[in-house]
Amino acid sequence: MNFALTRPYLYHLTARSNLKRIRETKTLFPAAALMERAGRADLIRLRRRSHERLNIDGQAILLRDQAPLRRGNLMLPSGYQFEDFIENLNGRVFFWPGTAARPIESGIRHFERYREEQPLILRVDYRSLIDDNSDINPEFCRYNSGSPRCSHGKKIPRGPNTFVTEPDFEGTASQVVEVTFGSEVDLPLNTLFGKNPKGPWHSLFPTT
Repeated sequence: MNFALTRPYLYHLTARSNLKRIRETKTLFPAAALMERAGRADLIRLRRRSHERLNIDGQAILLRDQAPLRRGNLMLPSGYQFEDFIENLNGRVFFWPGTAARPIESGIRHFERYREEQPLILRVDYRSLIDDNSDINPEFCRYNSGSPRCSHGKKIPRGPNTFVTEPDFEGTASQVVEVTFGSEVDLPLNTLFGKNPKGPWHSLFPTT
């Protein structure tokens, strides 16, 4: 699977208020890392029913809700708890794959859900991101991991194998719905941002 050829760009939704810190750190952090930095590690295994506002070094950081993540829609493996899956999600940085024109439909729908909040979209060149984070491997998921819906009355499986590396992904690049990293990721200098998933795009780190 030549993922970079089919999906050369990744897209990340963030609150407008988070942009200043992203520019300062040039890094995207998993929710769990932000919670720990804010002294709120108690949130790591709790489902966010609404947005959560953290305070880090005097800056307000907004974490998006996990309202679509419903326990009753999940089929979890034996010994794996709902809170384990929440912790798994909170330990990751998430991207929607796409082309230069736009993210995949799941990414568009995700943006539409929050459109009234006027969030921002980051567009990241996949190869540049991998080059700048060579010490960590991306992991792929074939569905929207945080929004499970029962299919014909059947619960949706989730668990520790929800995210897999490229060699273990059973499918084509076009079947990848989420690209995740299990740690913080440094953003390449050619990262762009916009108000809409289709642009127009502006440099996140302008040189002048």
